Amino acid sequence: MKKTFFLSAAAILLSAPAIFAQATANQTTSPFIFPEFKTGTVFQKGGATVEASLDYNTVTQEMMFDQNGSKLILDDVSNIDSIVIQNFVFVPANKVFYEKLTKTPVSLFAQYKGKAVKASADEIGVGGAIGGTIGVTKKDNQKPGSYDMQLKKGYKINNQVVYWLKKGNDFIQVNNLKSLDKIFPGKENQIDAFIKENHTSIYNIADMIKLIEFSNK
Repeated sequence: MKKTFFLSAAAILLSAPAIFAQATANQTTSPFIFPEFKTGTVFQKGGATVEASLDYNTVTQEMMFDQNGSKLILDDVSNIDSIVIQNFVFVPANKVFYEKLTKTPVSLFAQYKGKAVKASADEIGVGGAIGGTIGVTKKDNQKPGSYDMQLKKGYKINNQVVYWLKKGNDFIQVNNLKSLDKIFPGKENQIDAFIKENHTSIYNIADMIKLIEFSNK
C-alpha cells in the first residue's frame, strides 16, 4: 500500500504561456514538467502556507516533493487549495493536478499527461506502453513513496495536454472547439467568428487562453 506523505504547515500569479509548452516538447526523456525540483508554495484551505521543493510527474500525474534527497508523493491533497511553482498555479482536481491558465469566471485549466513508450516504433509499435514504468516501481530498499526516477534506455515520454473548463464547481472537458457552444450559450456566433478570424488551434495553448478570455467577455 502506498504510504501517504502530507506537507503540513508548522508554522496568484498566473502563467501566460503554459509551463508544459515551455519546459517540454511533444516527446522528451523526462516525466517531469520542470527540469529539476523547484521551490514552490503550498496554499492550504485554512490559509496556512508551506514552502517545499516540488515538481509534477506527468506519467503518474502526482505532485512530488524532495525530502532530504528522497522524491516523495504529495498524496493527501484534501486540505490543499493550490500550489504555486515559479508563478505557475496548480490546483487539485479529479485526483490529479491541473494548471490554471486563466482568471476568467469560466476558467481554463490544463491537465498534463505523459506516457513512456519505446523510442523506436519498430521495437514495440506506435503507442506501445512500457510495463511497470518510471514513477511506479520502487526498489524494495527505498522508502515508501520513493520512485525510480530514471527512464529506461531506449524509451521516451509522449506528452498530451487535456483542457478543462471550470464552470461553477464543475470541470468540463474540452474535446473540441465546437463544445464551447454549450458552455457559453448565446455566444456561439461570436466564438465561431473569433476562431475563424484568429485561426485558433486546440493544439496551441496560447490560442486556447485567448479564446477562453474572449468567450468570457
